[in-house]
Amino acid sequence: MARQIFNRDISPILASAEQWISKCLINDDSMFCPEHLWTAALADEVHHAFVGHPDFGPDGFVTKLNGQMKVASQPAQRLMAEILWALLLFPSNLKARTKRQQVRDMWALSGQQLAESDPLLSDAVLVGIGSAGPAFSILKPDELEFLIEVTRDLKRRSPDDRRRVLTNYDDFIGWINSVPQKGRRQFPHMLRFFAFPDRVERMSSNNDRHKVLDAFGVSISRETHNWTDRQLDDALLELRKKLQATHPSAVLDFYEPPLRGRWLPDRTIKTAVGEVTVTVPSDEDDDEPDDISSVAVETKSPDARKSIQVQAKLAQIGAIMGFKIWLPRSDKGRVSELVPENLRTAFLEDLPLNYNETTLDTIEQIDVLWLKRQSIARAFEVEHTTSVYSGLLRMADLLALQPNMNIHLHIVAPLERRDKVFREMKRPVFSLLERGPLRDTCTFISYDSVDAIVSLEHLAHTTESVIDEYEEKAET
Repeated sequence: MARQIFNRDISPILASAEQWISKCLINDDSMFCPEHLWTAALADEVHHAFVGHPDFGPDGFVTKLNGQMKVASQPAQRLMAEILWALLLFPSNLKARTKRQQVRDMWALSGQQLAESDPLLSDAVLVGIGSAGPAFSILKPDELEFLIEVTRDLKRRSPDDRRRVLTNYDDFIGWINSVPQKGRRQFPHMLRFFAFPDRVERMSSNNDRHKVLDAFGVSISRETHNWTDRQLDDALLELRKKLQATHPSAVLDFYEPPLRGRWLPDRTIKTAVGEVTVTVPSDEDDDEPDDISSVAVETKSPDARKSIQVQAKLAQIGAIMGFKIWLPRSDKGRVSELVPENLRTAFLEDLPLNYNETTLDTIEQIDVLWLKRQSIARAFEVEHTTSVYSGLLRMADLLALQPNMNIHLHIVAPLERRDKVFREMKRPVFSLLERGPLRDTCTFISYDSVDAIVSLEHLAHTTESVIDEYEEKAET
């Protein structure tokens, strides 16, 4: 069944989701208190505060949301906290402690405190069902708006009608598509899974559905891209039944062996340091320009300018946090123009490192370094239009030259290049390094995540560990 995962127990999450659907979406109750919070009037008030008064300022999502809700009534503030809890119930790529804090902070606006030990805020409930990717976090305001619209739509219906659309799959499919949404949101897939975990796979977008159906020979992706959610669910359910018949006693999950290997192009090989997973890229992975002259290299080019802007933001974040900053000499002048003058004092003229000439030459070419005293804390390679492969090579060269170097490595690129970065990172050349696979020490950070970090309130009082909340690792 889709409600089971081989390597962990998700029953506490599903039980909490079932309780939420019954108590809050079908009825008007609350998850955390004896009040009636999920009412039509309070849903409209939340909509007025959040959707009716958008905040396009530079602050982060949580800061802006708290500001928008400050003028709302205390019950509306508590409802927003519960809406936020429901919104974050599925994603597993956001840490449980972060979810817990965001919900408690919103609830605290009402003058009350939620106990950190509340069972509904436990790690077992907030650990998540599956990854939603960075896009969910970046577009969280749109996802939140959709959930608010879902709530308002349901509250305009009778309890019997609400129960019908939330307990009957056919009625649900007809209803959910009528709720207004900006673009292609992920929460409709999450809600569909929570409502029908025996019928729907734990996939928060259709991309993986297309890949699975293609790899298992059901239908090619070119065709399934035109299918409805109903058609995709039907095809996957039929596929699951056939697979379960050949593995009658196994708990099957498309993200775990033995099914995962059928649709994700990974290879496992044995090395001196143990088994590692590598990717053998196909020709379609090589999507870089054939003509190197087509790659933007001039400062006036919009693409090159964007790369410099991202370097500047990374330099600014590090400087605010108290690090010394190294930039390649060829980039330093252009980056400096985009960083406040008072922060440029953190920029180094020379690297205070005691390495051989070859190592130093390699280090000096890395796009942004954060240093604390005489050691490198983090290294960032910004890959906008140049080959992802080149940035990873520089990181691999560094580790090959200094295998005992203990620093955090990051590839920073537009969100749409995320999968490209991970495919390249899992090539054999990067998976067979002396100290272990590059993917164990190098992560992906999107441009949007850099924007989110630089906009954080009280950044000067934030530690570098905030990076951990935004980075993504390649799956093993």
